[in-house]
Amino acid sequence: MDQPEELRLAPELHISPRPVGIGLAVLGIVATNAGEFLPERPIGVVVGLTLIAAGLFIWSSSARWPRLAAWLAVGAPILLVLSLWAWLRVPSVLSLLAIPAALAVALISFPAALTVAASETAILLLMLVPGGPYSNVAMTDGVVALAALWGTMAAVYGLYQPTQQFNQWLTQYSVRTQQAVAEVQARRAEVEQMLAELAHVNRQLALANDRMVMLRTIAEEAQKSKAAFVAKVSHEFRTPLNMIIGLIDLLVETPEVYGEALPPPLFEDLKIVHRNCEHLSSMVNDVLDLSQAEAGRLALRQERVSLAGIIDDAVTVVGSLVERKGLSLVIDVPPDLPLVYCDPTRIRQVVLNLVSNAARFTERGSITIRAAHQDEWVTVSVIDTGPGITPEDATRIFEPFCQGMRNPWRDQGGSGLGLTISKQFIELHGGRIWLESQPGQGATFAFRIPISSPLEPVASPGRWISEEFRWVERTSRPTLQPAPFRPRVVVCDETGELVPALGRWAEQAELVETRSLPQAAEDLRQYPAHVLLVNAVSPDRLWSLADEAHRVAPDLPIVTCCVPPRLDRARAAGASDYLVRPVTQAQLWAAIRSLGKPIHRILVVDDDPDVRQLLRRMLLTGPGGKSDQKPMEVDTAADGEEALASLRSNPPDLVLLDVVLPGMDGWQVLAQKSQDATLRDIPIIMVSAQDRAEQQLRSEAFLATLGEGMSIRHLLQCTLGVSATLFSPA
Repeated sequence: MDQPEELRLAPELHISPRPVGIGLAVLGIVATNAGEFLPERPIGVVVGLTLIAAGLFIWSSSARWPRLAAWLAVGAPILLVLSLWAWLRVPSVLSLLAIPAALAVALISFPAALTVAASETAILLLMLVPGGPYSNVAMTDGVVALAALWGTMAAVYGLYQPTQQFNQWLTQYSVRTQQAVAEVQARRAEVEQMLAELAHVNRQLALANDRMVMLRTIAEEAQKSKAAFVAKVSHEFRTPLNMIIGLIDLLVETPEVYGEALPPPLFEDLKIVHRNCEHLSSMVNDVLDLSQAEAGRLALRQERVSLAGIIDDAVTVVGSLVERKGLSLVIDVPPDLPLVYCDPTRIRQVVLNLVSNAARFTERGSITIRAAHQDEWVTVSVIDTGPGITPEDATRIFEPFCQGMRNPWRDQGGSGLGLTISKQFIELHGGRIWLESQPGQGATFAFRIPISSPLEPVASPGRWISEEFRWVERTSRPTLQPAPFRPRVVVCDETGELVPALGRWAEQAELVETRSLPQAAEDLRQYPAHVLLVNAVSPDRLWSLADEAHRVAPDLPIVTCCVPPRLDRARAAGASDYLVRPVTQAQLWAAIRSLGKPIHRILVVDDDPDVRQLLRRMLLTGPGGKSDQKPMEVDTAADGEEALASLRSNPPDLVLLDVVLPGMDGWQVLAQKSQDATLRDIPIIMVSAQDRAEQQLRSEAFLATLGEGMSIRHLLQCTLGVSATLFSPA
């Protein structure tokens, strides 16, 4: 690409003739003034004025006629040297002729300098010719002048050649640089246009992101509202179901309470009502499990268990249905099946759902339960010889309330939620559930789950260090993908509930569970961690546990929280047991017998008079209520204040306490009772429609420490980070 002339480097290095012009003018002034002290003063004045004039002309013409000025700057010194020789008659002055030749290299070019040197050589030779018109120089002086001239030329050539090569390289580099600059300038407009377009797209993305955040907030609020609605409705369902199931239990189990024997048709109808109420209660529980799973609040309590035992428990439950239909049941579980790290309750529910579905839909043939181990997975299959499932139905079989596209609400004794909930449970374990079936050829429901969670390191990195180790330089770059980095968090929790609850976010961090600070210290000595998370059961222990943890890990960030145990909240508050409605008479008396002490007087606290009446009848007609040793006494209270007053005036042997009460709720009643030394030892059994497993774990406090403290800058950064986390959607 052509460049402007002023941007190009010259092919040779040149200097401006102006400094030479200035030097000639200065010499002219010196010669004019020195002429007064030398012979033939008019010649000195003429030489001086000539030099001044030449210097001024070179100065003024160097911009307009640079080539002419350069040749004048070379020729003027030659004339000056010859004039000095003619004026002073000093032979050694001729050696100064080497100076104009050297100037020619810097002012014009090296070939020009050779031309000047050749001309000066000719002049000197003419002066050396004997008898010639200019033969006024001795042979010795002429040879010295020639030697000085060509010696100077040789020295200049020695300096000129590398300088010229460097100049050529610099010229080429300059051309390439200018071309690159031109290309960059050509791309600059494109980049600016792209930046403008990117800015526009960024504005659009920002607007879209704001809208997505708004829509996500709306969706989360809707999800929360739906979950709250489902939980509220399900809890409201449990109260009337408790009444119906309880009263029917009394009618079926103890009909003599009503004074007359029930007619057989009525007795059978009551059994049908009882069976349907149990089915409705099971559906309510399924809906609650599904809502918890969809809301991401369903925590797993994993431990190493035997799948053979889980399968045996599920078969025991559905064994009566299988025998009644005359089906053969085959269990194929290898004896060497390894223990599986899972939530036994949830996996048992999955197996029970699959086996009960197979038993309901299979009229003849067999049901086979098979377990197999492959690599790090265990697969459980339930195979039946039922009618099979069409491909159209198979695509929706795991959707809620779907038992077949042709008649999704057909009555087969199920709620239509079992497979959906099973799918949620299996996916929470990191597994997969699927269906294999053809119409008329039976169906196979199978799921697989990992045997273990990701393996923890079993040895320290020191095992790789050896004295005989030799370093070998790699000859190629590694092709392995970098392993995902997860911060390591050591959790010290004596309740054992925090790590399972945090398991839903296990992909964000590697969680290591310990039950005590000495155990955490031992783990930290073997493997490093990023933070130590300590759970205190009560806020009063936050500082003491933080101080103990600081002594265990002085240079590690310590985070102390207060997450009380969810399932043990009732016992921690002072209750002996917690029953979830609907409660049967057998369950109620089993809880009473578990107290291990005689109970003769019971206080029932509930705001619903029907519930109070139902529990009263269950207690009076139960095995303890019909005892001949001492009659059972049952008192009732409608709210917490009345219950506390009754406790103080006439302390009972046992209290059946509801959680939701007007004014003072059940937890407040427990707190008031625990503060009174005279009432503290009275046992209390909570009876409520609120399932304690549905209570979401929350930390009542948060304390973070590091070493001897943190700087003000870190304090501000931590404050901003915590505030951003607290304001983010939960």
